[in-house]
Amino acid sequence: MALDVATLFICELYVLLFLIIITAFAWSGAQYNKVLGFNCLSLIVSVLAVWLSSLRTEGLLFWSVAMGNICVLLAYGLLLSAFRAFRGARCGYDWTVGIIVWGTLCLFPWFWNSMHNRILVSCLMCIIYTAAMIRELHHARAMLPVTFWPARLLLWIHLLFSVVRAVLDGGVPSPLYGAIGGSTFSVYVILESILIVIGMSFTMMAMVNERTQIQYKQASLLDPLTGVWNRRALFEKADRLANPASAPRIISVMLFDLDHFKSINDRYGHSHGDTVLIDFCRKVCAELPADSFFARLGGEEFAAILLCDEKVTMEIAERIRQMTDASRPQQVHYSVSIGVASSADALSRVDMLLAEADEALYQAKADGRNRIKIYRPDEKRLPTLPAAG
Repeated sequence: MALDVATLFICELYVLLFLIIITAFAWSGAQYNKVLGFNCLSLIVSVLAVWLSSLRTEGLLFWSVAMGNICVLLAYGLLLSAFRAFRGARCGYDWTVGIIVWGTLCLFPWFWNSMHNRILVSCLMCIIYTAAMIRELHHARAMLPVTFWPARLLLWIHLLFSVVRAVLDGGVPSPLYGAIGGSTFSVYVILESILIVIGMSFTMMAMVNERTQIQYKQASLLDPLTGVWNRRALFEKADRLANPASAPRIISVMLFDLDHFKSINDRYGHSHGDTVLIDFCRKVCAELPADSFFARLGGEEFAAILLCDEKVTMEIAERIRQMTDASRPQQVHYSVSIGVASSADALSRVDMLLAEADEALYQAKADGRNRIKIYRPDEKRLPTLPAAG
């Protein structure tokens, strides 16, 4: 059965109008997300472009060829802006170049009077805009562990279709009524545009939803005051390291307790206490190796998981203790007691090391604070590194 171009044209209008309604609701439900806003505007302009293209049968070539294709390029530019907004980049104005080029070319007879030339330029513009979207999507791949590949596949399909059209569409005028592209290739253009606009609209909504879910999960694992990981995140990390298949051969744990922190709050106020907590976290994060994991357990208690041996861990702990003792945020002096536990056993459980480090920390505080205690299971009294003095 032959496909009727006029029927497909009407179907495309209904599909676009339906997607505009869906995207508008999604935009408002997502707190007026810029990505969905740009996508919605792109769909609205696409409806205008489709309607203008239908005026070709009325002989209104200026509106169908010049303005219709300008609207198509504007829709591409808005969709490109949506991808840029997704990764937090500036939308810029370079996407308007295609509109300016098309409008300028329409002034030349060799372009205006040749459907084949117009189709070639149109395909080239589509390829350039789509390639730019693929580039923007690639920059945002870290935010999209799931929807990155479907979105990339859709864009590549659209780009390759434009290449195929540039090769196969000879610009032969279609004798059928309502041919949106004006050539015998119109039916394929409409079918592909319907499928790609549906796929991209729902993929864009899925991308925004996935990023939002990741942001919420990240927020639930971060301490809101200091910006470091929280207790829940620490134990999630500990569970992953407890897997024998993925556990490293050497694991060390440090537990920190800021000395006499309650007296700092009582003497200077909670705002100064918060400053001390933030200052301590900055100093610890600056000293820990990149593959370490540092978290606030609550109040003035912190923990770090390191993939280092005992000797390296003790060196890091001592640097942290010295930097803390020398720090004076808002003229407030504070110090830290540290408990350390380490194991070279590949099957060591992090929760056991945390318990051992907690025992060492208790002894460090009992021995006068501002010092480091190493857990030794075979010794009644744990060796201590006293404060320099």
